[in-house]
Amino acid sequence: MASTTTVASTTTSTTTTTVASTTTVASTTTSTTTVATTTTVASTSTSTSTTTSTTTTTTTTTPPAAFVAAGPYDAGVTTIDLGDRFVEVWYPIDPGSGREPTALVEPAEVLPEFLLELLPTSLTAPFDTGAHRDADAATGPFPLAFYSHGFGGYRLVATNYATHLASHGFVVAAIDHLERGLVAQISGQVVAAPGQELLDLNRTLELLAERADDDTDLLGGTVDVTRVAVIGHSAGGGAVNQAASEAWMDAGVSISAGATGLEEKGKPYLVLVAELDAVVPASSSRALYAFLTGPRVYLEIADAGHNSFNDVCPPLYESGEVAELEALVGPEQTTRAADGCTGDYEDPRLVQELTGHATVAFLKQHLDVGPTPGSLDEAFLIGLGTATPRVVEAASP
Repeated sequence: MASTTTVASTTTSTTTTTVASTTTVASTTTSTTTVATTTTVASTSTSTSTTTSTTTTTTTTTPPAAFVAAGPYDAGVTTIDLGDRFVEVWYPIDPGSGREPTALVEPAEVLPEFLLELLPTSLTAPFDTGAHRDADAATGPFPLAFYSHGFGGYRLVATNYATHLASHGFVVAAIDHLERGLVAQISGQVVAAPGQELLDLNRTLELLAERADDDTDLLGGTVDVTRVAVIGHSAGGGAVNQAASEAWMDAGVSISAGATGLEEKGKPYLVLVAELDAVVPASSSRALYAFLTGPRVYLEIADAGHNSFNDVCPPLYESGEVAELEALVGPEQTTRAADGCTGDYEDPRLVQELTGHATVAFLKQHLDVGPTPGSLDEAFLIGLGTATPRVVEAASP
């Protein structure tokens, strides 16, 4: 703003006052305002000029983002065949109507008949994955996150988690690790196969890259194989640790797992821990966190158990049918299977809400989707209203 005032007298004295205001934005969160005032008095004998400057800096902070609720996308799901095993792939689709209903998982289609006859009814009933089978993908490409199940698991053990990640803009590929899967465990045919999990990951990555390059494919243009994370639960954490040595892995998420197989310590890691885990004690996950040297977050969840993170837990938690497992797998394995799924633990649905939020916030940051400042701070996590974080730590190189 500029203003001029002129005063005339017998001595011909003129006074001019000029006010200039300049606003400078220094960053997306800081603005600086400078006001300069200059007063000049002129006469036939003297001239005096005085300048004063006042600067005010205002800093605003973007509030942390919450990722507990589903994201801006719906989720699609498809199954791909590696020849000797299957991979389930979840991916973002545009919200809308006129599509097939969300897909049901029919245990009868993925488990042998003898096993269906032995499992509690709460574990054999069809359940909704929340994803639309073979729906058209949203415009991508989207970062890729592998999911590696634990011992005695299978590719559909964490569909709620995978669907949640897909709704927030990630492609999730869950592989059947048959050598240590559910059928192998129940039938006593577990096979020690060092390196098999890493082979599974590399084969799947190659196939997804081929399909992403094919514009006629359902996944054409959908998968960005240059931005890849590996997520693993329990024994699946070993797959994360092995993949850390691969150039293509950008970040890892370890859930109730230790440091087995870890050689490359510098990759970004989110270490998710169940406080009451009797299968992989929190101390093992703490050792993994201490071993890492890259950007890392340690999140220990109060009153959670080993299987609180999986689809199997909520129905067992609600039905109380844990005892029926004993006839199938014996008391020791029943105790392991029920770890996190009884009334002695936090509601697994709340645990999974916190896990979903933390994973999305971490992957957005480290797969170059966008910064998520403050979303993993302890105070913010407590305020989400999900399970309670018992210990939250973060470190950078």
